[in-house]
Amino acid sequence: MFTGQCDEGRNMSGRAVDAQLNGNVLIGHRAIGKGHPVFIIAEIGVNHNGDLRIARKLIDAAASSGADCVKFQTFRTGEFLADRSLVYEYKAGGWSVRENMFDMFRRLELPLGWHKPLFDHCRRKKIVPLTSVADRQSADAVRRIGVPALKLSSEDLINLPLIEYAAGTGLPLILSTGMADEEEIDDALAILRARRCRDAIFLHCVSVYPAPEEEVNLLRMKTLAARTRAIVGYSDHAPGITAALGAVALGAKVIEKHFTLDRNMRGPDHFLSSDPAEFAMLVRQIRALEKMMGSPALRPSATEVKMRRMFRRSIVAGKNLKKGHILTMSDMCLKRPGTGLRPRDLAMLTGKRLLKDVKADRQITLRMVR
Repeated sequence: MFTGQCDEGRNMSGRAVDAQLNGNVLIGHRAIGKGHPVFIIAEIGVNHNGDLRIARKLIDAAASSGADCVKFQTFRTGEFLADRSLVYEYKAGGWSVRENMFDMFRRLELPLGWHKPLFDHCRRKKIVPLTSVADRQSADAVRRIGVPALKLSSEDLINLPLIEYAAGTGLPLILSTGMADEEEIDDALAILRARRCRDAIFLHCVSVYPAPEEEVNLLRMKTLAARTRAIVGYSDHAPGITAALGAVALGAKVIEKHFTLDRNMRGPDHFLSSDPAEFAMLVRQIRALEKMMGSPALRPSATEVKMRRMFRRSIVAGKNLKKGHILTMSDMCLKRPGTGLRPRDLAMLTGKRLLKDVKADRQITLRMVR
């Protein structure tokens, strides 16, 4: 078994101890969870195109667009891809491109030597640096340079040895769930609970590039939250920003979206990514939506309390009424402003005797009756 602070998740008999995941997760300087702003990740992924200069520009653009975090992908092609004859087809610059998958991924690997300068650049820009790790060696490499959390992509949700190793590092984990069924999610969750790794976030994801609208299935996020009892978010592969905004409205605390400098660049992910202008719009809309979500309490807002006085109706005399008159329902009307007795008090006033004359349209108060 792997050792680490999470090993306490097994009791003396070796039986897994069920543990509810924490309410909040700290990644870098950012707390994620209830009561905190949505954590917005610009997924650079492989959009650096194997060029360190482009990678730096992407960090700068993501920071300027308002992202909280940028995320790369750290993998070794030979570690995860066995069949070197596979071909991948994608769109770039309006054209369909067919490329040998092994050669493509080798071209898009992020060299381990680039991680520290890129992560340092992120910190100078006050943006959290993350990367998806595909194997133990990659995880160890980014841990040595101080990555604040580990991300596992959807394809590795079934890589239980990797999840077990990551769970033993003591770092917060983010796990995407694209392509997964309930059993596979439960398998991953069981490892986290057995290891007492409570700082975990599960992202709903649809591993189709781009994801068709009818397959986005945002309501899965609710099921994912109930099943894992963890913080949930959404890794977005749908065009535009609508799906991400819908996810926030449904409770996503993390939004991850692919990010590029130009959708027409060559590479498998550029065409489905947000450019800086669209990503900045996404950030603005999420921040506005957070304000709009407000409180679930069934009570008027602070400004509405003031508007009630202007727009609501109060009980007034429907005609001139004499002292000693016994009020009936037909004697009273409801008119603005809402500064007097409310319509709900009509029944209480009915049958009361007036203690003074009341002119038409004057509000009837409790001091006027007995």
